[in-house]
Amino acid sequence: MPIAIQTLRVLEGPNIYYPQAGVAARLSASSDIREALAYSIKTWAQAVGLIIGYLRIKASEQADGLLIEVSYTCNHPGLGADILRHSVDDLLAAERQDADWSHDDALFEVRRRRMRADPGLPLLQLRASAQGYGLPTLAVGDGTLQIGTGAAAWRFDPAGLSLGMSIEPPWGTIGLVPLVVVAGAGAAPVAVAVADALQAAGHANVVLVADGTFEAIRTALLDQSAAIVVAALNVQSAIERGLPFNRCAAGVVLGLDALDPEAALAAGLPALVADEAGAAVLRADDQRSAGLTQRTAAPVVLLQPGGAPATPPNALIATVVAAVQRLLDTQSI
Repeated sequence: MPIAIQTLRVLEGPNIYYPQAGVAARLSASSDIREALAYSIKTWAQAVGLIIGYLRIKASEQADGLLIEVSYTCNHPGLGADILRHSVDDLLAAERQDADWSHDDALFEVRRRRMRADPGLPLLQLRASAQGYGLPTLAVGDGTLQIGTGAAAWRFDPAGLSLGMSIEPPWGTIGLVPLVVVAGAGAAPVAVAVADALQAAGHANVVLVADGTFEAIRTALLDQSAAIVVAALNVQSAIERGLPFNRCAAGVVLGLDALDPEAALAAGLPALVADEAGAAVLRADDQRSAGLTQRTAAPVVLLQPGGAPATPPNALIATVVAAVQRLLDTQSI
């Protein structure tokens, strides 16, 4: 049986494998290719100029051969997926003893794409400064970039940097709008209830993302009218692409026990990236959800049907917690 890629995931943010962008794949093979695959991936990364880390490759038996699972972090995950594909091509060529095989054209193309993807030094320095402030730099889609999120963001055209122009962001006014992410069983109605409760409490411009795919949440974070974003996480999207954010004000994780292992890992991600100034809101009566208590740096609020009122860290989190508790007490979620 020739080597074949079964699944290939380009992970653009925190994911079920790593807290940063990367690549994950499952391959089928008739023999143990772990050593050769690791060598090829590292060789391609070095030749292209990609930074990869935490390379993990494991093999397990399946009905018709071996299942090879590989994952690694990568600063350009799309290109990181390309080097995996080309590594497999090289192994296949070696397997069929193709003396005429050459990957030079593919290598040069990936290198060209990497050079286009890397920002110039001025933009790299600007992104590093933003990261130092804890702020993301997001591509808007029209050639401009945005530092920060929602109504607290600031946009600029990076083209001026390549012309030698200086760009000085107003760091004192750029920030992150509160992002509340709900995941697990019953996430959609809880997200609606949380958004309604925030509006009833006097918060304006609350943006609800009812189906929180990667693109939908990213679009909401680019909305410069958004003062608060509330999203029901699309778990399958989180499995396939990771999260479109590095942190959130509140990660509300509901029932996980009934989910399959990958879905449970993905649904638990919002609690793991919850901000230390915010909260991870977890279900005390769900073993997997409650188990996240030891894995998050954020203050933990444990809820359960009929439970005693919790003490949240701030007013916004208090509104979120009260809305979730009401649904736990009145509905089967």
